[in-house]
Amino acid sequence: MAAFDRALNLAISVTELGRFQVDLGTRELRRDGVAIPVGSRAFDILAVLVSAGGRLVTKDELLSVVWPQTIVEENNIHVQLSALRKILGPDRNLVLTVPGRGYQLCMRKPDEAPTAWLGGSMRDAHRLPPPLNIALVGRERAVQRILLMLESSRLVTLVGTGGIGKTRLSLEVARRTEQDSAEPAYFVDLSGLTTRDGMLEAIMKGCGRPTGGAGVPEEGVARALSNLRGLLLIDNAEHLIAHVAEIVDALLAANNHVRVVVTSRERLRISPEHTFKVDPLETPPASAAQVDILAHSAVRLFLQRANAMQVTVDADGRQLQLVGEICRRLDGIPLAIELAVVRVADLGLDGVRRCLDDRMAFLTGGYRTARPRHQSLRATFDWSHALLGQSDRTLFRRIAVFDGLFTLDALGAVACDATLSLGSAIAGIDALVANSLLNVQMEGPRVLYWLYESTRAYALQKLCDEGEAETISMRYKRNVIHLPPRGGENQLRSESDNVRRPSPVAVHDVRHGTT
Repeated sequence: MAAFDRALNLAISVTELGRFQVDLGTRELRRDGVAIPVGSRAFDILAVLVSAGGRLVTKDELLSVVWPQTIVEENNIHVQLSALRKILGPDRNLVLTVPGRGYQLCMRKPDEAPTAWLGGSMRDAHRLPPPLNIALVGRERAVQRILLMLESSRLVTLVGTGGIGKTRLSLEVARRTEQDSAEPAYFVDLSGLTTRDGMLEAIMKGCGRPTGGAGVPEEGVARALSNLRGLLLIDNAEHLIAHVAEIVDALLAANNHVRVVVTSRERLRISPEHTFKVDPLETPPASAAQVDILAHSAVRLFLQRANAMQVTVDADGRQLQLVGEICRRLDGIPLAIELAVVRVADLGLDGVRRCLDDRMAFLTGGYRTARPRHQSLRATFDWSHALLGQSDRTLFRRIAVFDGLFTLDALGAVACDATLSLGSAIAGIDALVANSLLNVQMEGPRVLYWLYESTRAYALQKLCDEGEAETISMRYKRNVIHLPPRGGENQLRSESDNVRRPSPVAVHDVRHGTT
């Protein structure tokens, strides 16, 4: 502890921090003169920050001083800082996180912090929407991972299929970032916009800057935001993805202080980007015991929403099994689960389960305040489908005949003909994966593909609408065979290590002698 003692000797005995007093001599933290219980490690971190007198303290410095004889993970700092900020309560912003660099103490009250750097009029700035009084279910690990990514990356894109909960997750990340860094977060929703100029105007207005009218280049907007600090959250970027990529790239080049989080059904594909794939909530296997069913986040969301709507779901084996099956068939997608809960009051759990075969017509009645594409499951897929090119749409509907995993050869044998070449199909695979409509899974060196059940239901409907159902089904029966996975079910992993393809996992491959 010699290094720690030397650090303490550099500080005065008592330091005033607004309502708080830090006494390094007696190792006490007091609020308005009254001692507050604080853990030993948390106080050690506070002591180092106080001793630094507002200077930035790196993570390595904290680790070497607070844990001098022990090798510990960086997460230990986060745990202790979280405990310390909880004690500080409304004054939690006294301890600042400087992403990618370290931590420092704000040596003044938070309400005295300078705001001149914000620049311009902030009256029109789009701050974060008010938080919902509903717990975010099953996403704490994702929140922590994204926060950790933001410490080393200035751009994180949350990608995932429609209704997966990207917006809710990103807002939680933005709120936590705002609390921890004492810098503002700005929210820009692009869902109702259709043009580049409209997008740029929304970003300027969302950041509290005067808009420059139509035709302003991305570089001009980036210069206008060059002194912006904090976190910029751009929501629903997929339909303007190329324009969003250009302005974000220009902004990050012009501004070394801002961080950006984007939500989209596909990634930006620019060099500063780090991608976080938002997976479905966890669903129980069909064989799960009652206690295990309750442990899965999709089931907890179902029960939470049912309780909020005063829909009674008894916690007996039969009812929980039905909830588990519904959540499993809905792939753990939060929007689909919430839409299903709406129907329980009228049809009961068994009625909802039986109606899932016609889910596109059945799952409607979303929140009145929700975006139009979140009012029904069909509208969510309509939005994604409209973003596809013609050949991509052809591929999408034709692969709906695969109920489970399928190979590239099987895809080619079923989907390709004079109207869709293999080259176009391969390009279409990239488009479908990019738009979170097709899932990729590895089996050793071989790539396998699969669709969520709801995605497949929508694609099957499109196949019927185009009058191709009989032709493609006959082609499937003629060319495709079901095979067990190589190496067994346990070897199959999805692109995200957290997601397994539900059983059965028979692989659709081409018959020998077919092309």
